Amino acid sequence: MTLPPGASDLSLSERRGPTTLDEALQSGSHLPRWIGWRLRLLVAVILGGCMLVFVLAQWLTTQPRLPVSLKPSPEGAVKVVSATMPALQRLEGHAVEGVRVEQSTPDGVARAIEAPIELLALQRSARWIPDLKAREQYVALHRQLAQAAALLPKEGGVVVLELVNAPDEPVLVSQRGWGGLTPLFWMLSALAVVVLGVGAVVFLAGPQWRNAAFALLAVTQGGHLLLIAAESNLDLFMPVWFVDLDASLRTAFDIVSATAMIQVAVLHPRRLRGWGLVTLGGWTAALLSGLALSYLTPTWHWWWVQGSCATLGLAAIGFMTLTYRQSPHPFTLVMRRFTSITLGSWVLLSFAVAVAGTRADMQLNVTTFGVMTWHVFFASQLLLSPYLSRSKQILQEFSLLAASSTVAASLDLLFVAVFSLGQFTSMTLSLFLSFGVYLSIRRWVMTNVLSRDPITTERLFERLYRIARELERRPDRLDDLMARLMRELFDPIESTLVQGDVPTTALRGNGGILLVPLPHLSHTEGCTKVFVLKHADKGRRLFTSEDARLADRIVEQLHRVLTFDRAVERGRSEERMRLAQDLHDDIGARLLTLMYQAPNPDIEDYIRHTLQDLKTLTRGLAVQTHTLSDAASEWKRDLSHRLHAARCELDWHLSIDEDVELTVVQWSALTRILRELVNNTISHAKANRVRVELMLKDDRLTLSVTDNGLGRSPESWSHGLGLGGVRKRTKQLGGTVAWVELEPQGIGCEVVVEQFSAPVPG
Repeated sequence: MTLPPGASDLSLSERRGPTTLDEALQSGSHLPRWIGWRLRLLVAVILGGCMLVFVLAQWLTTQPRLPVSLKPSPEGAVKVVSATMPALQRLEGHAVEGVRVEQSTPDGVARAIEAPIELLALQRSARWIPDLKAREQYVALHRQLAQAAALLPKEGGVVVLELVNAPDEPVLVSQRGWGGLTPLFWMLSALAVVVLGVGAVVFLAGPQWRNAAFALLAVTQGGHLLLIAAESNLDLFMPVWFVDLDASLRTAFDIVSATAMIQVAVLHPRRLRGWGLVTLGGWTAALLSGLALSYLTPTWHWWWVQGSCATLGLAAIGFMTLTYRQSPHPFTLVMRRFTSITLGSWVLLSFAVAVAGTRADMQLNVTTFGVMTWHVFFASQLLLSPYLSRSKQILQEFSLLAASSTVAASLDLLFVAVFSLGQFTSMTLSLFLSFGVYLSIRRWVMTNVLSRDPITTERLFERLYRIARELERRPDRLDDLMARLMRELFDPIESTLVQGDVPTTALRGNGGILLVPLPHLSHTEGCTKVFVLKHADKGRRLFTSEDARLADRIVEQLHRVLTFDRAVERGRSEERMRLAQDLHDDIGARLLTLMYQAPNPDIEDYIRHTLQDLKTLTRGLAVQTHTLSDAASEWKRDLSHRLHAARCELDWHLSIDEDVELTVVQWSALTRILRELVNNTISHAKANRVRVELMLKDDRLTLSVTDNGLGRSPESWSHGLGLGGVRKRTKQLGGTVAWVELEPQGIGCEVVVEQFSAPVPG
């Protein structure tokens, strides 16, 4: 449900490290310094978690333990179901209504404290008791039981069980001891430590805000598991301070977990625009939700907490959807689907607890086993999520099966609570529904959501093609583009670009280091920079000779692509120069002759305009590059001349935040779009004023042409060669075009290109 641990995507120029090849090789024999202190901190975190489990276990061993096990009955009574001592097995099946502890003072005065045993006392946590009166009664029962237990000696004593329709039975209560800790305690505690360790690994591998949110999720779920593990070994004699602390901590953990999911959603795998404000808003909402509990009627506390967590979870899913729309990524879909499953099972569980309130025995089963199952499922997702995008088939299958099992358990509890079905019938029905859905969608999910194969030959060729296109525009980005490709191919712990000269890719340090020469854009200069890649796959394997050959082929293919592009572009330039020269010498000379022989001034003026258009066209063909500001100056002169001849005023506005170079395709398309729109205004609109706005901001080009002419209802126009040509050339730029009717009169046309600097076909 979050990111795989890894380094940040800073450019190489922003990293500090060795500057020469010799320095890089000398530092390759030992791990980087940051790995050393982070490893030590990770060990400290793991040891701290283990120490916490040991202290908790030590405390539990000193708690009193009844020698009999109590379970609820469908009638609402508390019955003895098993006994650890053979002499007490005769009590099995008897209902218990209370306990009594008797004590004699030194002066011979007998003292006894009685505490009732109701079904509510078997609840393990007040966090999942929705009714206020039931919560208050739960605390009161444990307070009475704690007062009775306080009379017992530290090493244990005799407690009298008050049985229904049977004589009272004294039993010996002793400390639980290490042998009395249940296997469930050790399993949940081990899972809590593992979850805490994974959270620490993710955060220490890349100390970032998104990794901090994942670490916070790991801490809260680890805390839940430890509290559940402790509750399973406290039986009746749960200290009152633990009852209060447990409810408060688990409420805070749930709200913090839901808010941390929002932070993960807006930061991974790619950051959502405005993520800082969203994260701040989420934590502010969580804080206000907690403070609101002080002002709300206690009757609504449980519903408020459940509703707050569900709302925050829905917000996280919504932000995942926005993130995917802004920047599609397969892992975002994985996160959204598993978050939806987790939230859906949470809502089912909350509904089952609320509905089962009419049957205390059923509510006890739901809150005991259903809540524990849900937290174990959530913890398993946290364990798998850092590796889910790279996981093998077995891990993906396990994730889906775990999700199906959790849904099946929730449905089972819901069927029993709502429809009063038998245990076997409800479990059979819930398993049939959940695993039926699993089998139906498994193939689609595994194919479309979870599959993430290593980079293929086709994808590698696509990367090289995009790198070549980008290098045509910005040759200075070679370092960053190649560094990104190397990280995607080999996933090294460390990638450094240093000064050096190696003829081909080479292995060093017995495969711990791979040296990759950086290709140079010039044919005359050799490679003077080298990528030093250390520890492939985040240190899980060594580099091999196959890796070296692959890197060599990449460098060779990039050389070929760039050489081919240069040859193609050189051929295009030569052909454009030839066409421009022919047009100027042949067609231009003939038009000039016709202009001098024109029979009247109108034809002479028309030919003069045609010569001006031809001059602009040949200049554009002959010039290799055009900056946007230079092209805009030419367009303004051309349009001013045309509109002045038509007795029309030009209102020109230019605003650019960066003067970019235009390709021939961009220059030609924008030139013809402007000419066609102005020609339509001159020929059809009969306008006396034309306004042209050209704006480039944050790589978004906006071209707006408006007039005050007689044109109306642009949606009814027939798009012939003129308007059709505008649409075609706008699409060629990768943009959109729209015509609107202005008030009180006139037509406006707007052309928008969102990513103007993106490469377009030549």
